[in-house]
Amino acid sequence: MRVRVVGDNSENSYKSRVADLDDEFLYADVPVHQGTGREMEVHVDATWMIEYAASENDVYQYRSRVLGLSYIPTPAVRLVHPLRGSDLVRIQRREYFRVSLDAQVKLTCLRTGESYLVQAIDISGGGLAVRAKDAVDIVYRDRVHVDVTLPYTGYRLQALCQVVRIEAEGTGRTLSMQFVDIPERVRDQVVRYTFIRQRALRRR
Repeated sequence: MRVRVVGDNSENSYKSRVADLDDEFLYADVPVHQGTGREMEVHVDATWMIEYAASENDVYQYRSRVLGLSYIPTPAVRLVHPLRGSDLVRIQRREYFRVSLDAQVKLTCLRTGESYLVQAIDISGGGLAVRAKDAVDIVYRDRVHVDVTLPYTGYRLQALCQVVRIEAEGTGRTLSMQFVDIPERVRDQVVRYTFIRQRALRRR
């Protein structure tokens, strides 16, 4: 599990583990900061954004209010069950193989109309991640237009994406995005690149 506190402008990200699950609630270990390893200060009634892996192929994101602490027997944070969340969203398809991508990406935010040049990190048939060195006016769930030329194939990828995760890195940001309504012929070009890239790495 990954956890982010809604309204925390620092965009700190924490990792946790599902301790138990019943028909009503999800019980999570007290989250730990991914950078420092420190435990999160848990506040009842705070709202968390949670990424929950239901299976190898299904990762979901939803909001939950912190309902309290339970002891089972160690302390665990009591949260809304994922299937009872009002805004459950599937954010990733893990069957797509993710490979590194060294390319410049033009992002255009549909909300603001602003464009940014950022550095790609990796890509798969389900989406891509980029790093912005400076602050950008792009927020969680924004839709952005992506324009990038894939190495090896020279294919110019132009696609609509939705931001599903933002992580702060100094003054910059790492944005993880999933493709939205991408035509299969376009997705096939992305998957083709991932195979070529994977083969090139194996030959090293």
